[in-house]
Amino acid sequence: MRLEKLSVTLVGSEYPINVGYTARLLKNFGVRKLYLIEPNFDRRVASVYAAHGSDVLDSAEETDFNALRAGHDLLVGTTAVTAIRRANVNRLSVSPEEMAGYVASSKSASLVFGRDTTGLRNDELARCDVTTSISTGTGYKTLNVSHSIGILLYVLSRSPVARRRLPDLGERDVFAAYAYELALVAGLQKHRAERLGRLARRMTLRSQLDGKEIGLLVSLLRRATKAISEKGVADQARSKT
Repeated sequence: MRLEKLSVTLVGSEYPINVGYTARLLKNFGVRKLYLIEPNFDRRVASVYAAHGSDVLDSAEETDFNALRAGHDLLVGTTAVTAIRRANVNRLSVSPEEMAGYVASSKSASLVFGRDTTGLRNDELARCDVTTSISTGTGYKTLNVSHSIGILLYVLSRSPVARRRLPDLGERDVFAAYAYELALVAGLQKHRAERLGRLARRMTLRSQLDGKEIGLLVSLLRRATKAISEKGVADQARSKT
């Protein structure tokens, strides 16, 4: 897979050595764009470790999650702390190999890496479309961020990769929004409805449905939401008579 359409995003980086090595890795694998969210490191020190990747570091762009979301079809969150319970939707992860299929099928993608010490928070993983994790095969799962980047870029650079049908971001958002609305009118608590909406968005990625198929499901969700809402209004009216 050629990686020109891929970017890497570092969130809350503090250690210049990790940022420098990241820039060097991006240069190695032909990734042209590095984004920085809430950076807190010395760029001059980082440039020493970047070596021939210093141009990648020099052109690194500070941004936020809203702008990152607007500029990419696919955001891939990374974590060493995976879900123990299926209810923890944000940390339900796929293998790097499966993740590579999503990236290959996207129009533009960014790998999002968290802080040097604590990684990405749950709310940050919730902003991503899919989460991936590297299995070490031991109880010590936490890798240095630059090592993780090197492993994932190597996996992404391998070929062939099984491409997947990837619905447009807008289609995924609409499906998730109606799933959330249906959950609310069905009586779920708001935090449970929000979790269901996030799960619905990720389901569309794994389903390989096309736009027409998602549209049919959205129509069903919309009709169900309307029917439940109207029934609730009618029940309230009868209770007052």
